[in-house]
Amino acid sequence: MHEMTVNRRLFFNQNCNLCLLHPQTRAGLCHRCLADMPRIAPACHRCALPLEGTDGLICGRCQKRPPPFDHTFAAFAYRFPLSQLIPLIKYQGQTGHLGWLADSLACALQDYTGALPQVLIPIPLAPSRLRRRGYNQAALLAGRLGRQLGIPTDLHNLAKPRETAHQMELKGEARRRNLRGAFNWHDPAYDHVALIDDVMTTGTTVSEISRLLKKSGIRRVDIWVLARTPSPGEH
Repeated sequence: MHEMTVNRRLFFNQNCNLCLLHPQTRAGLCHRCLADMPRIAPACHRCALPLEGTDGLICGRCQKRPPPFDHTFAAFAYRFPLSQLIPLIKYQGQTGHLGWLADSLACALQDYTGALPQVLIPIPLAPSRLRRRGYNQAALLAGRLGRQLGIPTDLHNLAKPRETAHQMELKGEARRRNLRGAFNWHDPAYDHVALIDDVMTTGTTVSEISRLLKKSGIRRVDIWVLARTPSPGEH
């Protein structure tokens, strides 16, 4: 009986994944860390950049040049601690953080009032980069998120057959040229999908993929990310 009581305490009274001090209250975090997570509110409905005024409006940039995707949902702004955690996940193999981060995104989506997609599609890595890294953090995130929300995940129909230069090393038109024709889509019959990634910076990658999906007949493409870089950079 004593052993069962101890095991129950260990299971139900786990500490916060960030501070490691206080008990978890929601999405793997304690109430203090949850309150300190960097939010974006209000944000542009299309691109999720910070927006002055009423939530749900469209920013001037998206009004002048609408992106090929329909809606972006970002759980957080790409500031501390996300700006330290996500590089650790991507480049240092610390994928354990993706569990509670996916839970945080799922919790944030509970307040989402739009129609849910038929399927979640992670942003793919080129085979050579996937071999070097050993995992695709977007695919791991999509799988956990899909299980939480009861939405299937499609890991096979969007592919990136060739490796391209890192987008962070490029700017403006060079980013767009770098990704032109870099993705393949195998045309399953979807009407509404959500692309899943860890961070959205300029939106060049999701724009290239969204154009491809729209050309194939998909009516609506949403973007769901853990974090949005709150910069005035171009889409």
